[in-house]
Amino acid sequence: MLKRRHLEHPYAIPPFPDAQGLWLIRVGAAAPLGYLKSRGVRGGYVFDVYAHCRDDAGGRPWLHTASSFNSAVAWAVQHDAEIRALIARSAPEPDVWPPPQ
Repeated sequence: MLKRRHLEHPYAIPPFPDAQGLWLIRVGAAAPLGYLKSRGVRGGYVFDVYAHCRDDAGGRPWLHTASSFNSAVAWAVQHDAEIRALIARSAPEPDVWPPPQ
């Protein structure tokens, strides 16, 4: 069985130990921007970026899909102002971060 390589970035934090395919995007001590989730596609993976808030239907708003982990994180950081504006006018994220230990 092949094991996927562990992906790391200073702004992408696993939401819990040994999390597979899900990261919280957070720059320093600022409030989180959103989540990054890997998704299998033919021949590999893509990475979906979601805002750290909830839409009218109660879901996390999808923002962008990137072909690599690093490009997904970079896209979110580059669009910080637009993402934070969306978060400000949306329902708050009900999940506690960091999760209770």
